[in-house]
Amino acid sequence: MRIIERLLYWFGFGFAHLLFLRAHSIEAVVRRLRIAYRLVGVRIVETPTVDGTHRTIFLCPYRNLGARRWGAKWLCHEKLDRVDDGYVTYLKRRRDITYLRPQSCAELSDTDARYCYSEVRTD
Repeated sequence: MRIIERLLYWFGFGFAHLLFLRAHSIEAVVRRLRIAYRLVGVRIVETPTVDGTHRTIFLCPYRNLGARRWGAKWLCHEKLDRVDDGYVTYLKRRRDITYLRPQSCAELSDTDARYCYSEVRTD
C-alpha cells in the first residue's frame, strides 16, 4: 500500500502544476480546488470565508466505499488524501498558500449529516 500512496502523492503534486497554472490569487486557487472536488463527484455544501480563510464544506461520495474490508472512510480519507498531500506541497512551495486538506468528517450542522471540510489561506 505504501507504493500506491506514494504514487498518489506524486500524481497530486504533478497534477497541481496543471490545476493551478496561472492561478496566482488565493481566490483562483480556491476556485480550482473546488472544480477538482466536483470532478471527482464531491458535493459541495457550503463555501464560507472568515478572516481570509476560505473553507469548503462537502460530503465525500466515497466515504463508505470499501468500508467493510478496509474500514470506514478508507478511500476518501486515506487514499484520496494522498493526492491532496501533493497539492499541499505544491501550494506551499510555489504559491506560499496553506491548504489544509480535507479533514475527517465532523458534525458542522444541526442535522445528522456528517460533513468534511478543507481550508485555504495565505500565510
